[in-house]
Amino acid sequence: MSETLLHETPVNDGLSDRPISTSWSVSPLWGAAAAASVLALALFAPSGLWLLAFLGVVILVHELGHLLVARRVGMRPTEFFWGFGPEIVAVQRGDLRVGLKALFLGGYVKIPGMTPTEKLAEGVDEAGTYRAAGHARRMATILAGCIVNLVCALVAFGLANFLEGAAATASVGTAFDDLWFVISGTGQALWTWVTDITSYLGATVTGSEPRVRFMSPVSQAEITSQAVEAGAVMALRWFGILSCAIGAINLLPLPPLDGGHAASIVIERVLQLVRRDRSVRFDLRVLNPLAYATVFVLVGLSLSALVMDLRSLGWY
Repeated sequence: MSETLLHETPVNDGLSDRPISTSWSVSPLWGAAAAASVLALALFAPSGLWLLAFLGVVILVHELGHLLVARRVGMRPTEFFWGFGPEIVAVQRGDLRVGLKALFLGGYVKIPGMTPTEKLAEGVDEAGTYRAAGHARRMATILAGCIVNLVCALVAFGLANFLEGAAATASVGTAFDDLWFVISGTGQALWTWVTDITSYLGATVTGSEPRVRFMSPVSQAEITSQAVEAGAVMALRWFGILSCAIGAINLLPLPPLDGGHAASIVIERVLQLVRRDRSVRFDLRVLNPLAYATVFVLVGLSLSALVMDLRSLGWY
């Protein structure tokens, strides 16, 4: 059940003389369900609430990077949401719908025309689609989220260094070192996992310690709580690690990650150059089997990390 309010305002959108229409949509049922879940988390697993707060910031700035750059280069995104599933609250202002959904597991920006053959909704102008933009503008939009995450991590590391007593210039220099340490460490861990996956799977079943140990939300929540209790410096460092790791992993050239979309742009441009035909389009959907495999691996990695974390906590 939802309630919708409509309010007309004379503010102009810069594209026409028409006033911008603003409407609100609220679902009391899903809002109450989400509030109850957050309350339960606060009562029974407060460390999880801290992790949700940290990841919420990381996700929001990531998606905000996509949104702002997309609008800057002429695209017209139609949706900007934190969460998935049923809507809790949303506001439609002009052609953009912004809001919160019930499952706080991520976020997204919807840009029309992400594939060459996507059918546009009524009222959507082809000129404002993703596919109508040039390669440089598409690449800037796709990479914006990851870049914002890396910049946020850099700022967090720099502030932590400064609070520990380092000079301003030294804080910035060391922050770049911290950033590279997390990026390279994440890459080395993934490479070790790929090249030694048999041992990793065996450790998941037998209970032995693998060469690479990933963290599930259980251990991440515990570390987040400890970082917050330790003070601003540790909280900033942990936030920087989360933001940097998420930004770096999203750069992997695998669909459906941002890096996969960036790779498709490069593939399309190469095909155009080889065929000497700028009308050539590369449809990322041809890589759907790889996208499904990537999601399967990520889910499997998360579940195996959860098994190891629960085992180390003595839950079974």
